Amino acid sequence: MAKGEYYLENEKYKTGIKYFKEAIEINAADPEVNYYLGRCYLAEKQYKLGLKHLKTAAESAQDNANFQFWLGVAYAANNQPKLERISYIKTLSLDKKHTQALCYLGHNQFDNGELTTALATYNKALTMSPSNAQVLYNRALVLGKLGRTPEEIIAWKIYLANYPAGGFTRKSVERLNALGDFEYRNYLIGKRTVTLEKILFQPFTAVLSESSFPSLDLIGHILTNNQKIRLHIIAYQKNNKRLAEARSKSIKKYLIKKFPKIEKSRLKVSWFDVPTKIKVGKKILAEDDAISFITVK
Repeated sequence: MAKGEYYLENEKYKTGIKYFKEAIEINAADPEVNYYLGRCYLAEKQYKLGLKHLKTAAESAQDNANFQFWLGVAYAANNQPKLERISYIKTLSLDKKHTQALCYLGHNQFDNGELTTALATYNKALTMSPSNAQVLYNRALVLGKLGRTPEEIIAWKIYLANYPAGGFTRKSVERLNALGDFEYRNYLIGKRTVTLEKILFQPFTAVLSESSFPSLDLIGHILTNNQKIRLHIIAYQKNNKRLAEARSKSIKKYLIKKFPKIEKSRLKVSWFDVPTKIKVGKKILAEDDAISFITVK
């Protein structure tokens, strides 16, 4: 029903409720009307009403996989996990490629502590939708809870390769850093927290690796757009202070050359003979080979 999709896609839930409440007075058992009315109620956090109408839709059209799936979502919103799971299983019996149902079934299993089963479900979902954000993130969480640290690290990096920005990106980096891996770091640049990949150089030199250009370019764009930000570039190389100095200066040179609107005075460089301390939760960690960026206040 085009009108129902319009209300959902444009987040006009209250208008949708009004329209479908009028429509349901004409035919109370109409599965589509109940489906869209239930969806709108769910979106408005009226979970009991949402469940009522989605249940009617699913019972009236038992061969509709999407109706069964959203009934499961309604059960979840009403804290009925057992019935939620039954709905997802029924959805998948109707449509084996219903990725959302597989994804949400994995969440249900995860929440119930069935970690190995949830992991298998997530991996199956990823064969159909390799870049599904929820599944990629939760797979890493499951691996962490199972104590499979090497696989967990890989899982976080796969998530970050697909989603290099956003709130869950920052959380992913924190978890990765807590495991002692610093391929990604979060930095406060001005008032904005950005996730950057580790700044790399050609071996034994201060020559920047091309793989680091995107991260430095992001910093350059931020500094160009906000002329008030001044940045401190700090380098550390264990037992090689001279190389650390050359590397911090190399980064400054790159930014000034690539982004001429950045005045030299806005970039301060330092190099230390002690490692950068990184606080992750209650842990204090350190890198032997690090570049840090700190906003100068």
